Amino acid sequence: MHTFELQHSPQTLAEGIAEYYQLNPSLAKGRGTSREAQEFFRCHDAAHVVFGCGTTLSDEAIVKVASVCGTSGGFGVLHGYRLHESREICRQLEKLEMLSTALKAPILVPRTLFHCLRQERRWPWSNFERYLNVSLCDIRKEFGIRVARDGQSRRGT
Repeated sequence: MHTFELQHSPQTLAEGIAEYYQLNPSLAKGRGTSREAQEFFRCHDAAHVVFGCGTTLSDEAIVKVASVCGTSGGFGVLHGYRLHESREICRQLEKLEMLSTALKAPILVPRTLFHCLRQERRWPWSNFERYLNVSLCDIRKEFGIRVARDGQSRRGT
């Protein structure tokens, strides 16, 4: 498990994002050429860190639900998934991983919705800069965010 994925991570948001990019160097280089895609992925990647998710397809599903239900972006976040750059990423997904995630969805989606409904307030989707030097532990406490899998095995669930 990575430090940013721990519920009580002492890392700042900036440190968590740096760790996320260190683990996923291709993401740090930027995805997409459009300004809109760059902004979407900046916010999306911060959501990965705040909600304590890696880049497995199951984690992507959790981040998608949490972005809609647990951030100020709401359903407007879905527009980012319709961008050319997002669709290109989806075309590269393996069918077996997609099937595995679909089978897990009846558990992942309700659990994520439950966590989002219990939040104190929604995470700011795009205006989160003031939190870059705040610890993830304090952010999660302030917003009532519970990471998806703290203390659980990372074997694809």
